[in-house]
Amino acid sequence: MAKIVLHIHDLGLGGAERIALKWIAWLQDMGHEVTLLLGFPPDEVFFQAPPGLQVVTRPIGSKESTWRWLRSYLAKYPPDLAIGVSTRPSINLLLANVGKPWRVIVAEVNYPPAKTLPLSWWILRRILYPRAALHQVQTLRIGQWLEDSGLTSHWRIVSNPVEWPLPIQDPCISPESCLPAKAQVVLAVGTKPHQKGFDRLLQAFSLLANDHPNCWLVIAGVHQSHPYLRQTLSAHVNGQSRRLLIRRVGNVGDWYERADLFVLSSRFEGCPNVLMEAMASGTACLAIDCPTGPRELIQHGVNGELLPENVDAQKLGNSIATLIENPLKLERFGREARRIRELYSPSVVRKQFEDVVQQALDPLVMLFAPTRCSPSETFIRSNLAAMPLRQIAFFGDEYAGTSNSPGQMAYGVAILLSKVCTRLGLQRLATLPSSFIAYWLIRCHRPDVILVEFGFHAVRVMDAVRWSGVPLVVHFRGSDASADRRLRLLQERYRRLMRIASAFIVKSRPMKVVLEELGADAERITISPSGANPTLFYGASPANAPPRVLFVGRLVEKKAPLDALEAFAMVQQRSELPLHLDFIGEGPLRPALEVRIRELGLEGQVELLGFQSPAQVAASMRQVRCLLLPSRVAADGDSEGCPVAVLEAQMAGLPVVSTRHAGIPEVVLEERTAFLAEEGDLEALAYGLLRLLEHPALAAQMGRAAQRHARERFTVGNHISTVASVLGHAAAQCHRSRHS
Repeated sequence: MAKIVLHIHDLGLGGAERIALKWIAWLQDMGHEVTLLLGFPPDEVFFQAPPGLQVVTRPIGSKESTWRWLRSYLAKYPPDLAIGVSTRPSINLLLANVGKPWRVIVAEVNYPPAKTLPLSWWILRRILYPRAALHQVQTLRIGQWLEDSGLTSHWRIVSNPVEWPLPIQDPCISPESCLPAKAQVVLAVGTKPHQKGFDRLLQAFSLLANDHPNCWLVIAGVHQSHPYLRQTLSAHVNGQSRRLLIRRVGNVGDWYERADLFVLSSRFEGCPNVLMEAMASGTACLAIDCPTGPRELIQHGVNGELLPENVDAQKLGNSIATLIENPLKLERFGREARRIRELYSPSVVRKQFEDVVQQALDPLVMLFAPTRCSPSETFIRSNLAAMPLRQIAFFGDEYAGTSNSPGQMAYGVAILLSKVCTRLGLQRLATLPSSFIAYWLIRCHRPDVILVEFGFHAVRVMDAVRWSGVPLVVHFRGSDASADRRLRLLQERYRRLMRIASAFIVKSRPMKVVLEELGADAERITISPSGANPTLFYGASPANAPPRVLFVGRLVEKKAPLDALEAFAMVQQRSELPLHLDFIGEGPLRPALEVRIRELGLEGQVELLGFQSPAQVAASMRQVRCLLLPSRVAADGDSEGCPVAVLEAQMAGLPVVSTRHAGIPEVVLEERTAFLAEEGDLEALAYGLLRLLEHPALAAQMGRAAQRHARERFTVGNHISTVASVLGHAAAQCHRSRHS
């Protein structure tokens, strides 16, 4: 398992310290080797480290800054992962991490903008936070603030767990020894009086004290001698004999149960442990809706009461008074509040934390692709959305005016310059701009593996990959491994790419053969069709659909839309059925199709629908008898990889009429899920199409078989899993070679 260090200021009394020790226990249970690094020797240790945990404290009296001490220690004992608890420890870890391979998780335990950082620390946070592998936050609002501030795009929520029953430790102070038996108790808990708003709570209590002589205010965690509270205590003397401030309480659960009302008067929080503990204890709760946490925990009027963030002491006092005068409401709030035990149980939160740790330990993938904007590149967008590994992506067509990321803009401009050099015939210069910028991005983000979509794009960045030593996986899609024009132009660079790359992903066996002929090792090539989404493509009913045929694809030569039209025209002449053919897609052959439709007199039976979204395509597949999708090798040698539409149609439950071309025979079962013809054999295409149109029962039978076949082998999940496996294997091999 992994070597993990966790850095925090100290183990004094506080919620961050308590949850940090809980994380350590979970990490140890997972089998990780854990070290706790304390930045300051504590004046007083409240929480004890678990047995067997290695605790390293910055030397007393050391003149060395915390980040230098961390960097020196971690250079001797390098971890796989470091976790910084709160802002300044995280910044110190990230500063110590500059130029080092281990990763950092920033664990925010408060709402960052609530604390003003000195300018130097603010600048360091701005520079260093984006370098973290992941940001772990306690609420949605914290994560959104970090993202909106440009400090991270990778954050996950890990709530605080509710331990029940609450742990007990020294010192134990019995409520009965301090309070009258029939006292009404308003309780607050915390160690930081400004953050917890204890000054305004004391003022609010002073305003209600005279009218409620049986009401006591108890604040556990601070003493009345605290310098922040002295002025408030002396200014608001009403009910001073019924104010009880206790510095340390090890049996806080007994105080929650004794209280009639718990009040959270905080100015800011992360995810307030004390509020969660009070609710778990069945105590009625009143909270100010500060950032952040209370609104995630309290449903106003159901399991507690929320006051506006800007509430003053008068309104706070009135709300407390109203509640303690209504014992039935207090009982109802307390009963509903107990449900938090299940929602935030240790088992639920532990799973969140384990997922974050595993995600930070997983390889970071850097993706380079020519575009994500083209309608035909939906597979790239789906890969990004579904990829289980951490990733950062850069696209060749996004530059000034289309992106807010300096790295993305630089990459887009570099690819533009590379294309200009290619057009001018300056082949040797063409890769320099993109390689230099790609190398800079690799150095900045330190990925574990690089994935490049399309072989022709990979040659633009392969030098950067070679300079960096990061493993490269190239995803060939079709034309990049088939078109004669591209292969002739890129042949020498492709041969070099075959030597540089660690692995290749292709769509079909013919593509694999092409790469082998260019010098790729067969063992480094994985065949994986792109796959279809079963949650989108479903519900086709060929037997009940009208004799309607569907074509889905770009209107280009390799998709053979004119072959599809001619085959349909032959069937239309031989059948008396009211046949119809829909073309979904756009491309340069549209004018030729329009002309030929008029020549054949099929204006009323053939419709060109243009580009449609995946959801519209899926809906169309539920309204037709079959998919007609012939393919052929284009005049320039361009060929299919494996048409995604064939997989989507089968996933939906449609039979297919297509050709023995590229990867198509590998993803259908001939005569069982599809009828196949040789390229250009219009008679065979028409024969298969006629059989399905005139025999609905056969179409239904083949559609059911197609759906079973696709769901077993060709879901997008299967494809993403294969891609992630190849990437993970390449990263692991590189990691082993570096440490062997």
